[in-house]
Amino acid sequence: MANKKEYRTTVYVGTVNKKAIRKNVRASSQRELNEKIRRLKYQIDNGKDVYTRAYFGVWADKWLNEVKVPSGISNGTMAQYKAAIMHLNRKYEFTELKDIKLSDFNRFMIELAKKNPTTGKPMSKRSLENIKKVACAIFRYAISNDISGVKDFFDSVTISKTAPVKERRALTEVEQQWIIDTEHRAQLPAMIMMFSGLRRGEVIPLLWSDIDFKKKTISVNKSVEFISNQPIIKKGGKSTAATRIVPIPQILVDYLQSYRANTKILSNTICLNNDNNMYTKTSWKRMWENYLSVLNEKYGYNKELIEKHKAKYKNSKLPMRIENFSAHYLRHTFATMLYLQDVNVVTAKQILGHAKIQTTVDIYTDLEHFNKSTLSDEYKERLKNEYLISA
Repeated sequence: MANKKEYRTTVYVGTVNKKAIRKNVRASSQRELNEKIRRLKYQIDNGKDVYTRAYFGVWADKWLNEVKVPSGISNGTMAQYKAAIMHLNRKYEFTELKDIKLSDFNRFMIELAKKNPTTGKPMSKRSLENIKKVACAIFRYAISNDISGVKDFFDSVTISKTAPVKERRALTEVEQQWIIDTEHRAQLPAMIMMFSGLRRGEVIPLLWSDIDFKKKTISVNKSVEFISNQPIIKKGGKSTAATRIVPIPQILVDYLQSYRANTKILSNTICLNNDNNMYTKTSWKRMWENYLSVLNEKYGYNKELIEKHKAKYKNSKLPMRIENFSAHYLRHTFATMLYLQDVNVVTAKQILGHAKIQTTVDIYTDLEHFNKSTLSDEYKERLKNEYLISA
């Protein structure tokens, strides 16, 4: 018996990681082949996956480029997604989605909690949650495209309770006073952030024209994100909610008016680096590191003195240096002031520019454990007067 003739061709179905992907199509007749090609192209046009195997790496790339890139997310958020995919691809890039099971993924998360392959240290809870969120989104995107055998098990994925949590706390009364008393080029942005809650990306492009001294408000209508170290200004804030009018206390009004009156203003931009330009990511980092160094020199414990009087300090828990704090601690300090002044959570959300009220609720919930009795009488008076935020 003569061999039956086979008709075959390849059809271009898309590009993944800059490589053209083609699918083999076979049939026993030209008519059947044409029909299969027609059905395949119809599926492609309607967004259905037609890859031979649904590899995790392929679908991670598809989700990123088909869902997140067109959504116009910030470069910072995109960097977080790419970092999560990098860790996931180390484990699953060439594994089919249907072959990834809950138990396997939980073990993977446990391994990361013990050791981040990039740093060699335990991975933070926040990073683990980001990886879980991204993996979940990739799986659900594949499921929505009718990829068979893929399971959505992410509600059952656990994150180790021992994973380190990066604390973002409010500054103590003493630390707040350091900000108020210590002259430094970082004092200006630090005062603004501590008494208005602006983010770093919002304070860097802030203009004098954004401040209404009579109404005691700051208009947050732009922000910066860093691309290759350079600040790129964009209209609006981190989210739609981030565009807002922020009420500020009298202490900040007085400080800014005094600063403006006693400083030669070279630009409408308020916070400038040493070159009188807008801060780059690097220049901000150097400025902040120098600021902490100055604070340590002025307020930190003297290591040589402690060594000299070792017996005296033997059982002491005093630190050798002041605890370093990031600029974001200042925003948390402002949120704490809102809480201590009994500003309701809905108003606090609007003032802080949170996209979701749950973020504000979480902060307020944590602050419920705040022991108000530890506040000094002087600080309580300041909260009622010069620190008062008239929301």
